[in-house]
Amino acid sequence: MDNQDSGVSAAGPDNSLPHSPGVYQITCLANGKIYVGSTISLRRRWENHRRALRGKYHSNVYLQRAWSKYGESQFSVSVLELTGVDDVLRAEQIWIDKTRCADRRIGFNIFDTAGSPGESFAAVWHGFVDPNGNEITVSNLNKFCRVNNLDLASMIRLSQGRSKLKSYKGWTHKNRVRKRTYIKTYEGFVDPEGHAVGPITNLAAFCREHALDKTHMVAVAHGRLISHQGWTFVTGRQPLKRRYRGFISPTGEQLEIVNLMAFCRENGLSSIRMHNVKSGARKSHKGWTWREPDDESP
Repeated sequence: MDNQDSGVSAAGPDNSLPHSPGVYQITCLANGKIYVGSTISLRRRWENHRRALRGKYHSNVYLQRAWSKYGESQFSVSVLELTGVDDVLRAEQIWIDKTRCADRRIGFNIFDTAGSPGESFAAVWHGFVDPNGNEITVSNLNKFCRVNNLDLASMIRLSQGRSKLKSYKGWTHKNRVRKRTYIKTYEGFVDPEGHAVGPITNLAAFCREHALDKTHMVAVAHGRLISHQGWTFVTGRQPLKRRYRGFISPTGEQLEIVNLMAFCRENGLSSIRMHNVKSGARKSHKGWTWREPDDESP
């Protein structure tokens, strides 16, 4: 193996690096921290690094934060070792151990194992289970996470059994540390139109599909909230059935409204502004006005 230490400024031309396999080091001149990686083409790998860093979508959040903070001029890349194609991972592991670049005080590397995802020779990832319960195989996890708006580090932790979470955005892995002992099924949700929905066995996936907040939906199911975006629960807290008998429609008809929030949703009105109309803070809202009814009895 041919050892080499040729520092190259990040602002320099890409052709200053060879198209050779080897181990490289990216150094932040501002704080002295380093990133060590290996590749079958040093020049192409640096081009990919720089493109992602400039575009602010690099998979290594620590390297991206430093680049965004200090600027491109504060980074340099150097060749630590030129190798054969079959030796890149072995050489990278030696340099990772030697430089301790996975120590957060020293470097930017997320993992202390050679062959970190995002390299052009990244391994195939087996064992991921999507939010629908289907086991899938991923050949390029870095690209897969970008396309599906997933955090690369979180997915890797799941795959390596290092995550304390049962899942990440509904995704799980056969190697995850915490195993789900049971599947919570929710039966009793009522949609904004008053239709019973359920049973729901994957509330997180259901909320993502319907643009709902899972935490709020769980609170509705447990009675801590009355509703969330019009969704209620049959055994949860029920809204007060207050009667409003003084609203005047745009056509001049005085109506009795029992559930003002539901009425406003159905008719494209703002419940807050309708309350303001009743209190006198507003004269009208979309033609609706208020007149105190003659009979004040409920």
